[in-house]
Amino acid sequence: MAEEIIFIKEQNVILFKKALTKNLYFKNFDQVKISKILKISQPMVSNYCNSKVKIPEYLFKLAEKISEKILNKNSLNFYTCITFNGKNFEGSNFVADKNEIINTEKNEIVDNLTEAFLLLKGKNIGKLLPEVKINIAIAIEKAESPNDVAAFINGLIIVDDKIISNNGIRFGKSKHLSSLLLYLKDVLDVKAIMNTAYIDNIKKTSLNFGYLTKDYRLKESKKNLDILLHKGDFGIEPCAYIIGKDAVDVVNKVIKLMEEL
Repeated sequence: MAEEIIFIKEQNVILFKKALTKNLYFKNFDQVKISKILKISQPMVSNYCNSKVKIPEYLFKLAEKISEKILNKNSLNFYTCITFNGKNFEGSNFVADKNEIINTEKNEIVDNLTEAFLLLKGKNIGKLLPEVKINIAIAIEKAESPNDVAAFINGLIIVDDKIISNNGIRFGKSKHLSSLLLYLKDVLDVKAIMNTAYIDNIKKTSLNFGYLTKDYRLKESKKNLDILLHKGDFGIEPCAYIIGKDAVDVVNKVIKLMEEL
């Protein structure tokens, strides 16, 4: 999750800490507690509280904003930010992990996953429900790690065998599907995958299928596969994986599979 960060010019850091110390003390924080929050000594807290140095009004307002967050149990960390090319900036921004940053390609993937979900929403998929959570994952074009693969947070939400909702989409989720997809995308040229229950009567369907070994590798070198079956192992549930060029393609195969079973 993206976190708020505040840039303060180096020459103003001490002034800001003094303003924050005074603000917290005014809000009845004792000096020992303030020293722990700001990671400074108790004598330094006393020094800041008694300082007569003039502090700019905007730093006091910023200190008031930060002290309110502290009152709401938010933790506070001080870091040093190094900038180049003479840039000297300050203000409030947000910082996110690399896998949380949405560019054009990732935005298209989110849209594709959303469309796939809407195709499945309300449909009874009881015949295909595994014991574990069911999910759909899709990778960017040049995916190298799970952070390049998007999936639904904590899987799809099922009620009475029907897909009703989801908790949002995030890159870097569903590690098992991500690792399997990263392997399959180079072997079979696929970009999306969905896990379902094992399909015993798979031969009744018109979809092309193959098998995975116990360690989730292709058992035979086939192309143009739609479904991969894993017979399970000790403590591992037998399951099936529907694969395709994107999430919508995968879901269309799932719908076709349900109609044919």
